Amino acid sequence: MTSLLIDDTITMERHGALRIYHRRALAPGAILEALESPGEALKVSGKSVTRRVGSWVVKQSRPQAGLGILKRTVQRSRYRRGWIAGNFLERRGILVPRPHAFVEKGRFGLLIASALICDYLDGCRNVEEHAAQLAEKTVTAFLARLADAVNALTTTGAYHTDLSGKNIFTRKGETFYFIDLEGIVLEGLYSDSRRMENHVQLYDSFCDLWPPELLDPFIVRMLHKTEDEASWIRAVHENQKARRAKHDRKTIGQD
Repeated sequence: MTSLLIDDTITMERHGALRIYHRRALAPGAILEALESPGEALKVSGKSVTRRVGSWVVKQSRPQAGLGILKRTVQRSRYRRGWIAGNFLERRGILVPRPHAFVEKGRFGLLIASALICDYLDGCRNVEEHAAQLAEKTVTAFLARLADAVNALTTTGAYHTDLSGKNIFTRKGETFYFIDLEGIVLEGLYSDSRRMENHVQLYDSFCDLWPPELLDPFIVRMLHKTEDEASWIRAVHENQKARRAKHDRKTIGQD
């Protein structure tokens, strides 16, 4: 298992039941204050609450009991992904919200809760929101820059399990930041099946805005030269339709 003490710029301190991994230049008191601050809610799910606290984003797990704590303990490495992946990618020049601290709350070997603190991407929005306001003549260049950013990410060996447009932020369509760091897997190869999954996720993010004439070259730009482009594009189209149909069935079932 990869150490949470990424390098000598990171230290760990205990505060009661808390283990705080943080950059040495950062005072633990500021981290504790951020954990207690109500901040501004950005996203709330059944598992976590993400909020803005000043120049930081705090993604904090929601309280769980019983089997929830046991599951969190057994899957401890999964909850550490964001901290480990964020530092891994930043050190390789990939733009991510800079991780500043990771906190685990535990007792008697059980992981009760965790929190990741990283930069708030001020002045950024996700690429789907940005894309919706692009003039047609600027789309091709925007997609080329996005494809190059994705290529840089995957070249590190990292695999984002949900590489949809909502998890890629941009500043003016020029630079791209990958968020939802807990969804990044560093183990294993970036296989063809993983590449296909990512391409389908990206295609699905933009296919309601732009036609295949614009999106197919975007997908091809992220392919190995050895791939059969026509076959790959057909597979992306088919898998995207299946993905959308599955989503629609799920949505209808929830109504």
